[in-house]
Amino acid sequence: MSQRSTLKVLAGATAIIAFGASVASAQQPRSTTRIPISKEGPARVDTVTVYKTDTVRTAGETVYHTDTLRLTNTVSRVDTVMSAPMMAPLRLPYGLYFGLAGGVSAPNGALFTPNSAGPSAQANLGWQHGIFGLRGDVNWAKPGEDSRFANGQADPDILNWSADARINIPLFTHLLGASHRFGLYGVGGYTHTMYKNLPLRTDAGFVFGNGDWTHENGWNAGGGATLSWNHTELFFEVRDIAFTGDNQPQSRQIPFMLGMNWYGGSR
Repeated sequence: MSQRSTLKVLAGATAIIAFGASVASAQQPRSTTRIPISKEGPARVDTVTVYKTDTVRTAGETVYHTDTLRLTNTVSRVDTVMSAPMMAPLRLPYGLYFGLAGGVSAPNGALFTPNSAGPSAQANLGWQHGIFGLRGDVNWAKPGEDSRFANGQADPDILNWSADARINIPLFTHLLGASHRFGLYGVGGYTHTMYKNLPLRTDAGFVFGNGDWTHENGWNAGGGATLSWNHTELFFEVRDIAFTGDNQPQSRQIPFMLGMNWYGGSR
């Protein structure tokens, strides 16, 4: 082949290569591969590599043109763990306490027919340590007048002096949340009852009371619910207070009391 022919071939090959390169550059594809983001691990690097090969044939020779695209994407993930604020320890009342309560006393037994419900008040003095405790209280009640016995009644009064054991029941203590303590308890023991001007049902019929105080021995039993915080205890209590006089069925009072106890200490 002559030198002139060789130069023409090389010039044509060069032109074809230049033209192919320009076409390849214009038609270079974009990667549509989705880059996954993992939620596992503190950090992850995703790398996508795309290879493209362009081939140009000239006079029995093959010229390969390779385009390489490297895409690197780094995804960082930070996990944050927040701990709940620590709650202050719950301080429960204990030790010596004093309380006041008010409510309504309902008559039953020998008191039921000639009397109706009336106001009641109560004062407590006690000591509590965990489940077990002791309590003394005095309860005053003023039964209402029944219309059939109003003419013979003369403003009755009843005083009950009680010496009791109190047992806290450790159930549902966090029923209302951790900041307050809900409680149940049982209470009961000996009661000495004093009354005057009190009409009663006896084995022989009905008798009207007089102005002198009458003394009877008896018992009481009941329970209540409390809501406690710091040195304070809100309570609701129901008891059955009973005594039996001569020639008469058992006389019973049922006071429904709502009150507060104030403790000397808490823990």
